[in-house]
Amino acid sequence: MAKKKRLPAGMTRRKDGIIVCRFTVEGRRFAVYAQTAEECRVKELEKRQEIKEGRYKTGKELTVSEYFDRWLENKRVDAKEATLRTYRILMDRMKNTAIDEAGRTFGNLKLVKVEKQNVIDLQRALQKELKTKDEDGNEVTRKGMTTRSTNDAINLLKQVFKDAVDEDIMKKNYAKPVKPIPRTEPRARDTIHRALTKEETTAFLQTAQKEESWYYPLYVFLLNTGCRIGEAGALTPADVMKNGIQISRTITRTEVGGYEIGKDPKTAAGKRYIPLSDDAKKALENQKSVNRFIRGIKVVDLNAPIFTAPNGGLLKSANVNYDIHKICKLAKIEKFSVHAFRDTFATRCVESGMQVKMLQEILGHTDIQMTLGLYAHAMDDQKEEQLKQVKFG
Repeated sequence: MAKKKRLPAGMTRRKDGIIVCRFTVEGRRFAVYAQTAEECRVKELEKRQEIKEGRYKTGKELTVSEYFDRWLENKRVDAKEATLRTYRILMDRMKNTAIDEAGRTFGNLKLVKVEKQNVIDLQRALQKELKTKDEDGNEVTRKGMTTRSTNDAINLLKQVFKDAVDEDIMKKNYAKPVKPIPRTEPRARDTIHRALTKEETTAFLQTAQKEESWYYPLYVFLLNTGCRIGEAGALTPADVMKNGIQISRTITRTEVGGYEIGKDPKTAAGKRYIPLSDDAKKALENQKSVNRFIRGIKVVDLNAPIFTAPNGGLLKSANVNYDIHKICKLAKIEKFSVHAFRDTFATRCVESGMQVKMLQEILGHTDIQMTLGLYAHAMDDQKEEQLKQVKFG
């Protein structure tokens, strides 16, 4: 096995393979990040030139917003576009949030002057309505963030401030000691992500079929495979075998909010083989037949998505959820989201006695604790019935 090329002085390689070059100018520490040592050296020289010409702001001059932008730029080296988009959304919200009665926004604070109380004030303010302006300059009101999203924002802030401390810009990470807010909203798995009862499943599918929903074959397929919607939307004829499918890609969001088929699934464990039931096979064949009829396809494109939007574009969860909510109303059942099909699949597997390790592999869970959580949740309704069968004497 060939040895990795030794890095130049001042450079180190992180566990994920990214090269970090740290250097000092006039007593201040700086860092650049890249995929290769050559790129790192180029970035270092560019930054040194900016500093020399006075175009690179020092730590004392930087606002939180400016450091956010700089931090995000460094993350582009190794982060996926969907991750960058999430970072940007959370950062933009923090930047524009007023943290006092004077209307001072968190993003306008000088980075070196941020204190723990500023972070606590931000945490509270994130859950309030935010008045801001859209791209056309019109004033808009955004709802307060949920507890989960607020905690996600503060956790991101902890990462950002840690790097600011490492770069010797901040003396202390004042976000680190801020505790997360106790969750108040009901968990999604108990509401829109809940596992459907058998009665709900039957009512939903019957109504979807009666209404001739474009997504009917998709619903049957998701219920019988446990696939994520992005994985189903990236599935092509080349991925379908006689008795199963190979999951190797998923639909992802770009940084600017578009949709594309990524090269990899959501996680490393997402690359997996899923056996197909007769109903899942039938759903695939139905969708292929619809595609051929609607689009006049004569020659099968092995690399074209099987499940698409009505216009032939990539599946979008928002559009699918809109259709689901419409069908729920007609079927007179409580609304849910497309992710509920995945939880429903897992619940039926648990009820049938499937081993937890096997279910983990089919669902593509990296951490078995996620699967065990589904097991425990799915068994809640069966505890009373099973306890009655236990003999204690």
